[in-house]
Amino acid sequence: MKTDNKGQSSAELILIVGGLIIIILFIGTYISNITGTTQNKLKTVITKERNFLINKI
Repeated sequence: MKTDNKGQSSAELILIVGGLIIIILFIGTYISNITGTTQNKLKTVITKERNFLINKI
């Protein structure tokens, strides 16, 4: 009796690709959050420095 393992390979490949997509989405979300936080902090620092220089004049 011969068994057909072609479906097993396809299922494993689908699971691996799906897992990689999920990992990539999590990493993208993490990097996006870091970028947003960094931009907000830089904006705050630039605003404070600008106000300091304007008040100094």
